[in-house]
Amino acid sequence: MSNKKNGGVIAAGLALFSMFFGAGDLIWPLILGGTYGDKNLYAMIGLLISGVSLPLLGLLSMMLFQGKYTEFFGKIGKVPGFILIFIIQVILGPIGTIPRLYTLAHATLSPYMPGFVNLAIFSVLASLMVFLFTIKRHRVIDIVGLVLCPMLLACLGAILIVGFMSSPPPPEAMAMTTKESFLGGLNVGYNTLDLIASFIFAPFVLSYFVREDEVIESPEKRRLIFKKMIKACSLSAVLLSLMFIGQTYLASYYTPVMPPHAPEERLGAIALYLLGSKGAFFACMAVALSCLTTAIPISVITANYIKDTLSGGKINFYAAAGISLAFATIIANLGFMGIAGMLAPILQILCPGLILLSILNILHKLYEMETRRVPVYAAFAISTLGYFLV
Repeated sequence: MSNKKNGGVIAAGLALFSMFFGAGDLIWPLILGGTYGDKNLYAMIGLLISGVSLPLLGLLSMMLFQGKYTEFFGKIGKVPGFILIFIIQVILGPIGTIPRLYTLAHATLSPYMPGFVNLAIFSVLASLMVFLFTIKRHRVIDIVGLVLCPMLLACLGAILIVGFMSSPPPPEAMAMTTKESFLGGLNVGYNTLDLIASFIFAPFVLSYFVREDEVIESPEKRRLIFKKMIKACSLSAVLLSLMFIGQTYLASYYTPVMPPHAPEERLGAIALYLLGSKGAFFACMAVALSCLTTAIPISVITANYIKDTLSGGKINFYAAAGISLAFATIIANLGFMGIAGMLAPILQILCPGLILLSILNILHKLYEMETRRVPVYAAFAISTLGYFLV
């Protein structure tokens, strides 16, 4: 077991926050605050449930399986489990999170880049940068948690502090019920993709506390590792909650007084309104760092999945990373809202069943209750019918 003490817990917690806090976490809370105005409190509560509490549920359930997601998803059957893992890996990597990161970074950095650097060129350059970082994949947690994450927090913190100290105008009154606001926030939390990511991030961060070749048989060692993971997850959850609260309220105050802008441009627009053209550079730094800190570990995770599971070790890690990033580069050209529209029905169908599976697996590990397949299948069936009938 690793000899890292509190420093390891802090690094893992910061890295976990950085990995979660990507494009969806930067854009959707800002969209939420601007949409629900004076009803932001209720929308924010919904966001904290689906965007923080449910990912923690996924992390906890996966940790009880020691990060073995094949065993975790295999509880509903070998073939259905394999299909679920494949869908989650694809959403997390080449068709979901990574291309969204590219579109967000481009939208925010474009005022500071030459005009010829369009989204297509930018996506290629971003993929090359992420690929270079994957070469140091064994130090990803240290790089992300101890270097990039503090820089990200400093940039975002500067925007939030200035925003709340600048006597913000009152939020715009919205003609909607508190229930509508709450449900809207709940739905936005799914769109951040944090629940999907939690199943894959858990084994990645768990590996920071356990050597790759180490077999944990002692109950005392398992409990110690579990406690460290709980501390790391709690730190990540606190930081996510603070950022979500700050972003939603900031957007509820300032969105009505800003010029029209695309959703992915909102952070930059708020920073420009508050800080001027020079100060808005903080927003660009925040977005670039957030995109980088999220894309690097996801690229590593996806490449390992392609290498070990899909190819059975027939292709090496670097070829697998190149394949994944090539797909991400292509999908990025759909634009942020295009990607969001493509993912929305998948998430609506997928999330209820994943939540139920997490709960059942926790009960299985803690109370030796057998994980029943039928309720999970029923949840997927109901959510599928709900999508097509509503």
